[in-house]
Amino acid sequence: MSAKTTYKWIGSSPVRPDGVDKVTGRANFGADHSEPGMIYGKVLRSPIAHGRIQSIDLAPALQIPGVLAAMCGDDFPDADAIQGMSSGESPADMRDIARNVMARDKVLYHGH
Repeated sequence: MSAKTTYKWIGSSPVRPDGVDKVTGRANFGADHSEPGMIYGKVLRSPIAHGRIQSIDLAPALQIPGVLAAMCGDDFPDADAIQGMSSGESPADMRDIARNVMARDKVLYHGH
């Protein structure tokens, strides 16, 4: 039988200096930060699980006071145009990612 391995963190109760602030709501997160002139984004997801997109009219959104821009799938490059782009450290099918980021011809699932 081999000797028992002692681990530094596994099985221990390390001190969490930010733990109390997190559980009491006093901690600050990235979403809590704001700067003068900062703008915000809103994503409108599909309310249906599957369907063909016939048209998207962005004009009503652009009429809302304070709205600076509105985008849809047509505003992004075709999936084939981004083939070969790097996604960072790990290999990824950028065409698959592009199809799942913004619906184009059809909605693939609820929330797409």
